[in-house]
Amino acid sequence: MSHPRASEASGRPVAVGWAVLAKRENLLPGTVLLLLTAASWAYTVRQGRAMDEMGMAGQMDSRIVFFLVAWAVMMVAMMLPAALPLMLLYRATTRERPGRPGAWPGMAALLMGYVVLWTAAGLPVYAYPWIIDHMSEGGAIVPGLLLIAGGVYQFTRLKRSCHTRCSNPLFFLMQHWRPGARGALRLGVLHAADCIGCCAGLMVALVALGAMNMVWMLTAAVIIFIEKTLPGGHRVAPPLGAALIAGGLAMLAMPWLGGIP
Repeated sequence: MSHPRASEASGRPVAVGWAVLAKRENLLPGTVLLLLTAASWAYTVRQGRAMDEMGMAGQMDSRIVFFLVAWAVMMVAMMLPAALPLMLLYRATTRERPGRPGAWPGMAALLMGYVVLWTAAGLPVYAYPWIIDHMSEGGAIVPGLLLIAGGVYQFTRLKRSCHTRCSNPLFFLMQHWRPGARGALRLGVLHAADCIGCCAGLMVALVALGAMNMVWMLTAAVIIFIEKTLPGGHRVAPPLGAALIAGGLAMLAMPWLGGIP
């Protein structure tokens, strides 16, 4: 089977993926995934409010197990809507292949692979407050530098290539399909890797601004959804990169400007 080039697939990134949502047989699984997203947001918002009440706004639980659970739930809330076309397209493809494991176990394996890799990506976030606390000097400028780094990343070739792959569910599925639950797990891991590569700059900025700040989280989730699922979503990257760089420069300049009489 011949595969379309990434440049060709990017011209029609989400039409096929979202068309799958219109099928009646995808109503139930689509509803289940959306309910899972809603439940994840409810848990994340509740945890954020609890941290605010304890005076811990913008920080995560210091115990790594609880942190990773909270981070995993937060990633489901933020990332699952953008991964929904791939999930349902995978289900439709699986249903058309006789003699394969059921669509539901395959979707569960795909989601597991996706969430596991995103959870592992939270380990540097967990280490970030500890690193800042143990920096004798210069810790105050790190958030500004992270914003600038996240903004610069928006203009890189790696960002563009990862976005091309993870925003084209049909092309991605054709390239990486493997049978069985193990194939679905592998598919989820690979998709998460591209998703991380696409969203790395924005996630770095989110850490700098406060990983559990509800306003920034919701803003990031909306940007990710637009960028990965709507036609022309790739146009978001340049202005977002410029905004992050400008924000980082402003953050670095604040102490200096504050000293001017």
